[in-house]
Amino acid sequence: MTQNVISTEEVVQFLHRFEDLAGQEDFDRIEDLIHEDAFFRFNDGDFIGRAAIRAAFEKTWKSGPGIRKERFYLSDVKVLSTDLATATATYTYHWEGVMQEQPFRIQGRGTRVLLRRGGRLQILHEHLSRFPKVP
Repeated sequence: MTQNVISTEEVVQFLHRFEDLAGQEDFDRIEDLIHEDAFFRFNDGDFIGRAAIRAAFEKTWKSGPGIRKERFYLSDVKVLSTDLATATATYTYHWEGVMQEQPFRIQGRGTRVLLRRGGRLQILHEHLSRFPKVP
């Protein structure tokens, strides 16, 4: 079986699929999209392996019961590289909602490294951070 280079469209579709499934706040829906040895780096720490990543996602989801009209989405997706087995992309993330009757909007930047295993893509690395504060 010959594999083709991962296409830009395939990467963008994967990113948006992950975003949609994660929005359901059920880790079982996204578990297979994350490599078992994945490394996620967030503002609040580094999480290595699916169990640690699950705990980080579930903690975030539990901490938000006072948040209404919550929405998380990606924009400005740029696929930086692709080959037969890997792809790298950057994007802007947006998290919006209402907390304690006050609207909030958080934006930041993200990078994902994807790995193709068994014909399907999985996240091997994700790094999210807020935009730097401009003085």
